[in-house]
Amino acid sequence: MKRIIYILIFGFILSSCDDFLTEEPVHKQTLENAVVDYDGAQNIINGMYASLTLGSGTSGSDFFGGSLACALSSQAGVSRAGGTTFYSMSYTSTTSGIATYWQQWYACVNAANAAIISISALADNKFPDTKEKSRMIAEARCFRAWVNAHLLWCFGHFQTDDAYGILYREELSDMVNVHRDRLSVKDSYQKIFDDLDTAIKDLGDYTTSKRLSRQLAQALKVKLLLNRGWESDYANALSLLNETISTLPADFKMDPDMKNMYNEAWDSKEVLWARYLEDGSGRAYSEFAYTQTIIQTGDLLVVGQEPSSLKSFYPEFNSWLETDPRYDVTMGWARRLNANGQQYFCPTKVARGGRADMNDKFTTYYFRYPELLLMQAELRARTGATIAEALAPINTLRNNRTNPVLSQIPEPATRNELMDIIFKEYCLELFVENGSEWFASLRFEKDGNPWFKTLKPDVSDVSTNKYCWPIPAVETNVNSQIKPNPGFDN
Repeated sequence: MKRIIYILIFGFILSSCDDFLTEEPVHKQTLENAVVDYDGAQNIINGMYASLTLGSGTSGSDFFGGSLACALSSQAGVSRAGGTTFYSMSYTSTTSGIATYWQQWYACVNAANAAIISISALADNKFPDTKEKSRMIAEARCFRAWVNAHLLWCFGHFQTDDAYGILYREELSDMVNVHRDRLSVKDSYQKIFDDLDTAIKDLGDYTTSKRLSRQLAQALKVKLLLNRGWESDYANALSLLNETISTLPADFKMDPDMKNMYNEAWDSKEVLWARYLEDGSGRAYSEFAYTQTIIQTGDLLVVGQEPSSLKSFYPEFNSWLETDPRYDVTMGWARRLNANGQQYFCPTKVARGGRADMNDKFTTYYFRYPELLLMQAELRARTGATIAEALAPINTLRNNRTNPVLSQIPEPATRNELMDIIFKEYCLELFVENGSEWFASLRFEKDGNPWFKTLKPDVSDVSTNKYCWPIPAVETNVNSQIKPNPGFDN
């Protein structure tokens, strides 16, 4: 008898590329019967994208949205919205948020595996052509690589060649295969790179931020190499990044008006990939951290009193932002959900107007064009370029903006000053968007220590074991083979 499994599949014919969150019935079927034609293949891909919001459930959440971005920003010592547990890095195996990320991210892996297996098994003559079949498989493999990258970055020793990699799955989860150990970090990277190399070869070019593209696969591979930082990684990352930038589609470009870019959200051509939320009555519920938490962390409106961004940010970063021209574009007033409709001064670049419009274009910016230039500056600096050569991409970024006007940064006297400039630009450009400030705070140093120790001096004495999260108890309690991360309570 064929094994019975659960997979997410959407029981409707695709009417447009945007309609992938409209329905979410879960059907119990044999895998072989899950996808029987091209429409079914499209639907299971759409279901895969929907898992970024639904996970293993049927209602929207932000486990791959603002919740994650805020948590990592607090770890870096930038935003207060992630809470004190992530700021102090005092998480344990029973921290509820940690368990949610783990379980729901693996639901996303499951959705990708369902798509890969089902589409691979579908006869070639069911597709418009074999190229389209390969493209769809590459799309699902890129999605799986994206999720596995975050599992490695958050739950693994991603900078160290040791045994604490990801729990890798390429089949659908069931009660039979739940017991298994993790891959080594080296093998984890290889699995992720295998998926990305297929995506780079077979995926199409960027047309919309609502779908994965060849350029996103390239950017993700660059980011993985940059964060890992092993021998030759920086040189290889820079080579791939230069190739990526030199062949970008004309449609993908920076918007001179930063405010307009955030207003357009996932429709902006500056955004390479974003978490698209289907049109409905309650997008705000699926981005709770951006539409409630980050707002109420801000400064409550008091008539006659100047608002303070210190409620939203920790002091060191706040001192940078207050004197940066992006302050007026990224900060503003938003409404939280309460009976009085109170207004708070907060990062409106992601909060927008808050709960004043429950169906606004709330989104998580997984990757924007400026990050390509930030990575290029950093990689040049780490591979022997002159100070002027390394600074050039930063000034290109700044020159591309007209709202706000960002003046050119003069050439610093030392390489340490250059690295500080690049790090601060990561934080000022990308704060509370995709976790980049946290990983940058590990890569960049200040006075011989990771930058996060300067951003939050009261948490300077923290073990390197806490640079990743613990494997949650919900996993270790049922999976006897998995190795917990060292330095935690399980």
